[in-house]
Amino acid sequence: MLSKKSLRQALEQSTLVRMDASYPFYKEIDWVDNYHVFVNRIPIGPESDFSGHTALKRWGWPLSGISYIVKDSIDVAGFPTTNGTLALSNNYPLVDNSLVARLRSLGAICIGKANLDEMSYGWSSGNPYFGQVVNPVYPHHSPGGSSGGCAAGVAGGAAYFAVGEDTVGSLRIPAAFCGVSAYRAPRPGFATDGVCPLTSSGYDQIGLIANTLDDISLLDSLIHEYEELPAVEPIDLQIAVAANFSLAALTPSIEESVYEAIFKLSAAGARIVMQEVPASFGLAAHALATIVNHELLEAFNSYLGSRSQGPVTLEELLENSDTSAANKIRALAFPPGRPSRRAYERAQTVAGEIKRDVVDYFNGSKCQVLIHPTVGITSPVISNRNEFSTDHLALARHVSVSSCAQTIAMNFSVTGPGVLPVGIEMLCSPDIDHKHALAICRTIETIVKR
Repeated sequence: MLSKKSLRQALEQSTLVRMDASYPFYKEIDWVDNYHVFVNRIPIGPESDFSGHTALKRWGWPLSGISYIVKDSIDVAGFPTTNGTLALSNNYPLVDNSLVARLRSLGAICIGKANLDEMSYGWSSGNPYFGQVVNPVYPHHSPGGSSGGCAAGVAGGAAYFAVGEDTVGSLRIPAAFCGVSAYRAPRPGFATDGVCPLTSSGYDQIGLIANTLDDISLLDSLIHEYEELPAVEPIDLQIAVAANFSLAALTPSIEESVYEAIFKLSAAGARIVMQEVPASFGLAAHALATIVNHELLEAFNSYLGSRSQGPVTLEELLENSDTSAANKIRALAFPPGRPSRRAYERAQTVAGEIKRDVVDYFNGSKCQVLIHPTVGITSPVISNRNEFSTDHLALARHVSVSSCAQTIAMNFSVTGPGVLPVGIEMLCSPDIDHKHALAICRTIETIVKR
């Protein structure tokens, strides 16, 4: 396993070494997958497009030779986009997703497609075809889902970062459970072309996982070609905390970790503003679940219609499947279990209210971020059925607010008093652009992790 060396350190080192076995790329292709991280990996051999000769051409590019992995619901040319199901084994895209294409142009090397919940429809990354993703930090505990392979791959040292997708916390929950950091970037930051959808109205978002927000900040600056903003002085931080949201419905170890984070920020000179959140925030998870289950059928049929190979409808894709995910989709996203049009419209109305309430909350509090735990519990123990009994709406309580509001959110991890990782999330003010949001949040991460 690789040590958890930061991307920034790796890039600094790569300017000092020759293109040989000591180069970062060659280290990562030898990584042994003990965690069921990969669905597919690159071919390694003399005829591989990823041989040293090709890598030499990339020498001098900003991310030359740096490895990353991509959730297998996102298109990468040369790999099938399976979305975690064998029915899409021949779903070979002709072009990369636009973020993947940009990373390729910077010299980064996608070394494989990451395991996930089948059809991105789950929370445990227990895939019936590609195995249960193992949490590298605590192997008997859930890695989270659906982007569990991305988080486990970064936490376990398979690659320096991962590209994933986040609809209902799919990046942030696994990052919290596996002890790494995640960044949910609403469009137009990262486009969602070539992504297997859960929704059709903009709730699916591309994002990044890395060991720290410092690495994510560096990546974002290279991807979008700007100079990173300097760290924010603690005295210039204004951080909102809501007792009815940030500190409610938490297990004791999560509560202790959140209080400790708040204490450290206050002691460093940050201004902590105690301000309750609107009641609509508590409705976010249920509203988003209703939207997903209503939109999935039409959204995925549209996706399949754009593909030249494989099944042409979601019903055909699931026809001979008796997996847990397939059965849940049939029960919840197909009639008669599919949410009614009326229920769907109510959910969209609630999501719109949340979006407006987020704007009003930050206008009223004058804060840059609202801080809260990513999840109100630590990573559950995985059972023999590759599932856990946690209430999924409770699991998504905090992360669903930024998804409904379609605002920037990011999280980092600390070690809780019970040793399991605890995710600390920052919901960013809609008035702050991604450059300032990253500068603010990586400063918060630095203070809290001291």
